[in-house]
Amino acid sequence: MSQQPAPHLQRSVIHLLRRVDQCATQLYSTETADTDLTLRQLAILTAISRQENLSQTDLVTITGIDRSTVAGIVSRLLRKGLLERKRSPLDGRAYCVRLSKKGQKAIAGADRIYSRVEKKLLAGVPASEANQFASTLRTILSAHVDEAMTSA
Repeated sequence: MSQQPAPHLQRSVIHLLRRVDQCATQLYSTETADTDLTLRQLAILTAISRQENLSQTDLVTITGIDRSTVAGIVSRLLRKGLLERKRSPLDGRAYCVRLSKKGQKAIAGADRIYSRVEKKLLAGVPASEANQFASTLRTILSAHVDEAMTSA
């Protein structure tokens, strides 16, 4: 007999967001079974591919991934040969990262991967609702990022 989620969980935005995240992560894993890049690693590589000379602090700001996790991801990507580290041109005490040739190849299909996963994730949702959902998520995120900035 199939267990139905408790009614209060079906109304809980926090619970529903966590479950959608689980679905998205599973779809990503299925789509990228032939690679060994996690979703967060792909996010870091994508950010770096869009802008040169990013520091780890920049990556925290851009991706929303916490500082210690970004540091670990960058270390793993350096070991895999997907990133190169160099002194920052703006601050000689700091380091920034850029994609290596291998990293450029690894990220080449990122936009297609994101599109395929999102298409599968939202397959049963009318386009107007999917657009509204994305807009609502951006609004929520923006409000909380702005709040964090003003309280810092």
